[in-house]
Amino acid sequence: AYYKWNNLLQKMAQNKCHGCIKLDEHMKLAKELELHRAEVNALRFEMSDEALQQMPDFQGRIDVLKEIGCIDADLVVQIKGRVACEMNSGEELICTECLFENQLDDLEPEEAVAIMSSFVFQQKETSESFLTPKLSQAKKRLHETAIRLGELQAQFKLPIDPKEYAQENLKFGLVEVVYEWAKGTPFAEICELTDVPEGVIVRTIVRLDETCREFRNAAAIMGNSALYKKMETASNVIKRDIVFAASLYITGV
Repeated sequence: AYYKWNNLLQKMAQNKCHGCIKLDEHMKLAKELELHRAEVNALRFEMSDEALQQMPDFQGRIDVLKEIGCIDADLVVQIKGRVACEMNSGEELICTECLFENQLDDLEPEEAVAIMSSFVFQQKETSESFLTPKLSQAKKRLHETAIRLGELQAQFKLPIDPKEYAQENLKFGLVEVVYEWAKGTPFAEICELTDVPEGVIVRTIVRLDETCREFRNAAAIMGNSALYKKMETASNVIKRDIVFAASLYITGV
């Protein structure tokens, strides 16, 4: 280190710039040039993908969409991606996988719309529900799908906990209530099945009608006529009585 230091000192002493009458001027220009180089490098970095804080998250989501088949290697949207675009009421990936795994095919319209309530219901804590074996199996299958999608996203470095992902996006607290409503049970009776306020029940069922419409559009894209008819029937069985009565505030009566 000592010899290197001495060599540098000797080279500096031998540099012809020491005898230059414009040394100060040239040093000033050199500093300005270095400053501009630093500014150019900073601007290049800001324009690059590396400067985007959300870029790793964005790339991870792209990889997830490729893995499940929503887009291909060239980022061209596939039919699965088109179906996902129709999903607005619930978590897009879970809804799409539910459809492409045919999880609603073996369910009656009343059972299908009951399970779909997990996409739109918001309240976390509710009283215990009593489900039929068929609904319990459908609930388990949908929950397993959500866990699998959560694990897939975590695998691609997205900040997601699979269990929390499933809990946040699937809330099964009104499955029994919606099932009974779809079967024709009076509103007063279904309110006794849960501790959820009546207003929340009404709001959930109204939103569920929109979900049926989205699933129906998705079925049309998929070319699944049976599912299309089932969603039409499901929408019709929940659109009745006080839940879809015209509001006095809206009608102006």
